[in-house]
Amino acid sequence: MSNIFKTNIKIRLSIIILVLLIALIAMVLVWYIKVNDTKLLAILGSLIAGMIVAIIQFLLAWQDYTATEKLKDLQIKEVLLNRDKRDFYENYIKSARKYIDMMGVTGSRFMEHFANDDADAPENSKVLLEVMAKGVIVRILIPKNEYLFSDNDKRNERNARERYKRISNKYPDYFKVKYFSHVPSHGVFMIDDECIVGPVFPEISSKYTPALFLKNKSPFAEKYLKYFNDEWDKAESL
Repeated sequence: MSNIFKTNIKIRLSIIILVLLIALIAMVLVWYIKVNDTKLLAILGSLIAGMIVAIIQFLLAWQDYTATEKLKDLQIKEVLLNRDKRDFYENYIKSARKYIDMMGVTGSRFMEHFANDDADAPENSKVLLEVMAKGVIVRILIPKNEYLFSDNDKRNERNARERYKRISNKYPDYFKVKYFSHVPSHGVFMIDDECIVGPVFPEISSKYTPALFLKNKSPFAEKYLKYFNDEWDKAESL
């Protein structure tokens, strides 16, 4: 018998409120059935209708709350309908303090926009170089040329490779590039404790594909980050 007093049972406040509302409406309904006063019947009828509406609103709010909590559990910061927000990525790169990992198709656009080492390149296209100068480690992982979808992708990869070599020579301790031996299927862009992940579609530029902006501790992100690290360990260096 003493074990009963030691048992802890957790009940959500939302369930308690719902039970109380249902119990209250049941009590008023019984009262409504037994009373004969016309005025009181009208009052009780309105009260019952109001409580039914309150229960419906409560259930809808509960449903919204449950859905929101699921998103919170996934640590989703934002759903990106496309990846063509240059200013967003520029500021995101500037926020880097430790490392940046990128898995894509060729990396050509990424390098041109943020690691352009041409003498006449605008300053905002050098942000990746600037964070590496501060000690941020950058790893880029892309497929070998023969696994790319189109001639345009293959041409972009060849152009990007030349830039990779130049920057790797300038920042040998901070800039690493590797190549995997299969068709690209996932995009990963991770900075410190956050990441952007999404699919890679044949013949569609990654800037037009959707993605999720997540915390690294998200169970959804963990699978992508493990995939990146596994592929990195198997890939061949530049």
